[in-house]
Amino acid sequence: MKPKLILMSHGQLAEQLRQSAEMIVGDIEDVYTVCMSDSDGLKGISQKLQLVFDDIGIHEPVVIIADMMAGTPGNVAFGAMLNQDHVRVVTGLNLPMVIEYAVSDEDDLDQMSTFLCTVGIEAIRTLEKPPRTSGEEGYED
Repeated sequence: MKPKLILMSHGQLAEQLRQSAEMIVGDIEDVYTVCMSDSDGLKGISQKLQLVFDDIGIHEPVVIIADMMAGTPGNVAFGAMLNQDHVRVVTGLNLPMVIEYAVSDEDDLDQMSTFLCTVGIEAIRTLEKPPRTSGEEGYED
């Protein structure tokens, strides 16, 4: 069975990325979001994550993608991974990661976390402006 996915972020980023991915690929099963508000702090977001784990089931394999390393959501995710053998954490949450999770049929926890990390990295690019050619609008010699 495919691992569950938890998206964690400062503010509503995690929820907005889930919604954006669903706009592209349709409803996505087994994706949960934990969004940190200004007043949550470590305790508040830890409680929110625990509620998601309670909903998922304590022994289900889970990949958590946090918005950034060393932020409170990422630190809480890391703590969950240290305490549970069936949890993996990836940082650098982006839309392609959520979309690829949705369309993937990977069921191995470690392979899924590695795959999502690779997808996230490969999605980051600097686009270069192609050179203009003569005859093109706006071209000057």
